[in-house]
Amino acid sequence: MSNGLSKEPTQNFMEHLKKREGFKENVYLDTLDKPTAGTGHLLTAEENALYKVGDKISPEITSQWLKKDSSRAYSAGLSQAKELGIEDQGMVEALGSVNFQLGTGWRDKFKGTWSAMQSGDFNLAASEAQFVDPSDPSKGTSKWMQQTPTRVQDFTSALRGYGESLQKKTSGADIAMDAMSKIDNPLRQMIN
Repeated sequence: MSNGLSKEPTQNFMEHLKKREGFKENVYLDTLDKPTAGTGHLLTAEENALYKVGDKISPEITSQWLKKDSSRAYSAGLSQAKELGIEDQGMVEALGSVNFQLGTGWRDKFKGTWSAMQSGDFNLAASEAQFVDPSDPSKGTSKWMQQTPTRVQDFTSALRGYGESLQKKTSGADIAMDAMSKIDNPLRQMIN
């Protein structure tokens, strides 16, 4: 934790997942008609052989699933943040949430979002997640936005907020540099 980032899923991250995913003790079909149970746990092929839609799952099993799924998603978010040079806990949690919902391969589905993040354009990254064509929003919203708008809004808010915080840091540095140059100019004139 040398950079201040938690190596394990935080309480805030877990509470957010539970709030957004909800909890169902019975197997149900998610928005993509995939068998799911517990806190947004997508059943594996092995689990599909054991459980059918409507089956009740024990709290012990759903708790194990949540621990495993959240750890995997958070770890992926941490790795992606590191790859991007991000040392912001909120962004790690936002990335972890995206990994939880879409899987760790989400970057292949949202190449424009990832590319914009890599280039440091977090406003564009947010628009890429929201729209089919960010240069022309009239072409419609992304499938992700249509299916789970609240989750996309969570992520785009995090992206935009992070981008704004970077701009403020840059602006602050620019202000400091301007102030120093104003001090330096009279000194240079006195020396010359």
